[in-house]
Amino acid sequence: MASRLKSRTAHPPGSFQFLQPETGQTKAFVGSFDFVVAQVMTLRRGNRFLAEKHGWATDRAGVEFDVEMYNVARCEKHRWFNFLITDAAPPEPPVRDIPDGGHSKKNALESAVGAGRSVVAGVRTLLDWVGSGGKPVAPEVATARAATCLHCPRNDGGDWRKIFTEVVANKIRSQLEIKHQMKLRTPHDEGLTVCSACLCPLPLKVWAPLDHILAHQPAEVEQALDPGCWILKEKKGE
Repeated sequence: MASRLKSRTAHPPGSFQFLQPETGQTKAFVGSFDFVVAQVMTLRRGNRFLAEKHGWATDRAGVEFDVEMYNVARCEKHRWFNFLITDAAPPEPPVRDIPDGGHSKKNALESAVGAGRSVVAGVRTLLDWVGSGGKPVAPEVATARAATCLHCPRNDGGDWRKIFTEVVANKIRSQLEIKHQMKLRTPHDEGLTVCSACLCPLPLKVWAPLDHILAHQPAEVEQALDPGCWILKEKKGE
């Protein structure tokens, strides 16, 4: 039985709440829906490493989704069903709508991952250098790449924890930990998600040397890249 909140203003007993124990938080945020969302956004943005490690949303739409699902679970646990709409589809995690010939980016990602492309075109590209002694590109190069990805239509907004299988997601999580230890970060990381063309987690991909990327990039992936992609420009020497 699927459920969602009947209202984001009429709160259940104890008001709206949210607890993020991974951050060391022991007392839940309590208050209006908007207040709790704002507090969670601040908490997650102040714990960037944990947000990357666990794939937490830090944008408002993503946090609203998480807060709603948290309070739906509370209501179901305490049988406060009068605060829920039951037998209804739960709200979808926010994904930007991008024209792509009539198919949603979410469906395109799910289809590609289901076919196994994620490991070949995405994670394998990163495994070659993250944590294996490889040298990342210079910070100014990664920052320029991230700025390009930020406005690219292939930066689809997907949550890598939901897109990839558990095994692959665990590898990505370990790579993000290494990335944090190496202090690899650009000013645009919060706006980077998963590329729907190459299926790479972009906060990691922008640090990968071009030769490693090209070594594991199938022809169909290159054809799917946006014309303004930095991979194509760097390949041409631009």
